[in-house]
Amino acid sequence: MSRNSDDSFLWVQMMAGDDKALGELMRGYYKTMINYGYKFIKNDEFIKDCIQDVFVDIWNAHGRLTLPTSIKAYLFICLKRKIERNLSHEPHLKEIEDQNQLFVTFSPEWWLIEEESVNIRARRIAEILNALPKRQREVVYLKFFEELSRDEISEVLAITPQSVSNLLQLAFTQMRKQWKFSTISFLFVFMSPFVSF
Repeated sequence: MSRNSDDSFLWVQMMAGDDKALGELMRGYYKTMINYGYKFIKNDEFIKDCIQDVFVDIWNAHGRLTLPTSIKAYLFICLKRKIERNLSHEPHLKEIEDQNQLFVTFSPEWWLIEEESVNIRARRIAEILNALPKRQREVVYLKFFEELSRDEISEVLAITPQSVSNLLQLAFTQMRKQWKFSTISFLFVFMSPFVSF
């Protein structure tokens, strides 16, 4: 069985009142949810509390739930809403959130890089990704780092699948422009000692 079908089986078991199935789901998605939560606020304890709250809410509603199309997307939606809701009740964290503006950030450390030339390119890619507008960054993160489908991303962000496609296209266009500019700038800086004007 695949992970999705295993998770669907566990979800159905949990809906029937099996608390062990809920525990298995939590263990299976905990790390992924921490990583996703960390994109919004850099506070481990707050994120862990929000994840725990999500699973408590799911357990409290287990008899009324249905099987979602994508469990991962459903959990991301729940976590994002829980983070936003809990931040509104935490004034000291609200300041941090206002500074971070609840958006995804990328860092070069995500790629395990050994060669310096690749490291330079990875840093540049992270800069280009971080220069994207908030919504485009979030779509890129969900698509390529969390491997969600277009429909799953539309559920998580509460937008249409076409809007997801449009945001990805805009992000790619912006990234291409930035990459060309940075490549030309790099070549200019690199070549300038060898070229006389």
